[in-house]
Amino acid sequence: MRIRWLLSVVSSVVLVGFVACGSREPAQVTEPSAPELSSSTTTPPAPSVDVSAPSPTAPATPDVPASPSAPAPAPAPAPAPPPPPEFSRILWVSPSGKDSAAGTESAPLRTVEKAQSLLQPGEAIFLKSGTYTERLRLDARDGSSGRYLTLMAAPGAKPVFKGGSGNRAPMLEVRRAYWRVEGITFDAAGDKAFAAYWHGEGAHHGILRGCTLKNGTDGAGVFVADKARDVLIEGNAISNFQRSGADSHGVCVQTNSKNVTIRANDIHHNSGDGVQCLSSEGGSTEEGTPFDNLLVEDNDLHENRENGADIKTCTRVTLRGNRIWGHRRSSTSGGEGVVVHMSARDVTLEGNEVRDNGRGIQIGGVRQGEPPTHIVLRRNRVFDGYDSDGSEGSGIRIDTAIDVKVLHNTVWNMPTYGLVVGKGESGASEDVEVRNNILGACAALAVRVGTDWEGLSFDGNLYSPLGDAPTFRKDSRDQDLSAWQESTGWDAHSVEKAPGFVDAEDGDFWLASSSSARDAGLSVGEDWCGRAPDMGARESDCP
Repeated sequence: MRIRWLLSVVSSVVLVGFVACGSREPAQVTEPSAPELSSSTTTPPAPSVDVSAPSPTAPATPDVPASPSAPAPAPAPAPAPPPPPEFSRILWVSPSGKDSAAGTESAPLRTVEKAQSLLQPGEAIFLKSGTYTERLRLDARDGSSGRYLTLMAAPGAKPVFKGGSGNRAPMLEVRRAYWRVEGITFDAAGDKAFAAYWHGEGAHHGILRGCTLKNGTDGAGVFVADKARDVLIEGNAISNFQRSGADSHGVCVQTNSKNVTIRANDIHHNSGDGVQCLSSEGGSTEEGTPFDNLLVEDNDLHENRENGADIKTCTRVTLRGNRIWGHRRSSTSGGEGVVVHMSARDVTLEGNEVRDNGRGIQIGGVRQGEPPTHIVLRRNRVFDGYDSDGSEGSGIRIDTAIDVKVLHNTVWNMPTYGLVVGKGESGASEDVEVRNNILGACAALAVRVGTDWEGLSFDGNLYSPLGDAPTFRKDSRDQDLSAWQESTGWDAHSVEKAPGFVDAEDGDFWLASSSSARDAGLSVGEDWCGRAPDMGARESDCP
């Protein structure tokens, strides 16, 4: 059983740290293309890349004596040709190799620098196991669409690039186009250096996949900046980037860059955020256009010193299907799972699991210029908040922001408030719609509304108070649903009852077959299954 929380009222001030390092619906995020690698003439060992399952084979037919009148069997079809190899040539590198060698598996080169000087589009460098001290700067040439330049661990190998010498150059710096880096460990070992850096206008259509990056003391583990674009960061373990009293983020993208996908990574125990997107606020980066077009999808973002994801002045950002937990209040953060502030624009948070954070999701707060605008929170599950050590323990908080839609979310078991609106210190909450959500089991209130708001509306929600706790507070008055409806005119189609989850204690927020939240929501332009939309984050009865 989870412990239900006691009321703990704490400050609403959001503190943030800086690194050194029109339409009402947000625009669609376009992710960078995955590589289409070409056919070739040399057959390498199978690389550690995505491999499709073989086609199923029909069972053999048992032998049957032939009838005298049976026709001669048709000749067996010619076997299908083998699939083309992935690389046109492979150069091998080993810590015990020689740069005068042939670069074969049996006579490997010594350095990636030498191998890179020989590499052509469509070819690969395979790294053997061992510890390398070389700093990698991939700048010899570009690959091309379908003919990437590849640097990767050889099948079964475990190459490690190790720092610890005090060298401040990035462990991996990519300055050219169509490079893929895969299956390598980059251990900065305390050096003040980025583990991976896509850097400059020439660095585009890059892939960082299946790597381990750790233990640096610069502003980030993985950094995309200075007009780099179209970078895929996928399936990596990124952890323990730490600076004493300062930010060091897992992944940081910034001003003048665009089109980055961060997918299926495990990012944790960094002294800043798991993921940060920032512009030139605070003088922390160069002046220029805001970062544009970021997709953060299916990651585990946990136990970072500040936030799971921090979205500052960036445009067209989607956070989807992430699991975000374990963030606590600090001197520079309220411990938010996700914070969207400064002048962020066209941001969508959908389908995320946000639990055990000092605050779940924060929209607005500290800003320079216009507040966050055109923000959608859709089908997120925010639960089991944390309110010790000065953390607020709220679910969703909307401070200074314009045009925010809170649709089909489930907010449950918060030690203070489920939803807070209009309590910001830098301006009003404007044009906020709250529809088809489930908010309940909150020790203080399901909803707290301050005085600084314009154009606020609620409807189609299900509220489930915890024991005798009031459901709403507005103008310093605690109210139940009927008093709230009468005094505000809001929530005309909302209800106050148990939601009927399958097993909320175990984090299962699907609606049971008997749930009164099924087919009880309002049409808000989202897809649904059944007679009408369900309330909350989970839509039942879909095929």
